[in-house]
Amino acid sequence: MDVFIQSQTQTQIFFFISSIGFVFLWILVAIFLFYLIRATHTFSRILEQIEKDINKIGDTTKEMVEDMKDSMIFNFLFKKKKKSRKD
Repeated sequence: MDVFIQSQTQTQIFFFISSIGFVFLWILVAIFLFYLIRATHTFSRILEQIEKDINKIGDTTKEMVEDMKDSMIFNFLFKKKKKSRKD
């Protein structure tokens, strides 16, 4: 009878400890998911900001190239050659 009671007590202790372990594990998983979602949101905001900056840089670069092509020095150095007509 003593063996049965000890076995029953050990079983109850095991289930109690494993239940606490699973609760602790799920709390850790929830904390990890919270930080993962937060990091993903932050990363998304950073990417959106980078996209906006790239578009601004692209527009600025286009304007600079257009200004450079319209300048007299550029036209003097790289003027278009006229095709001569051969008759």
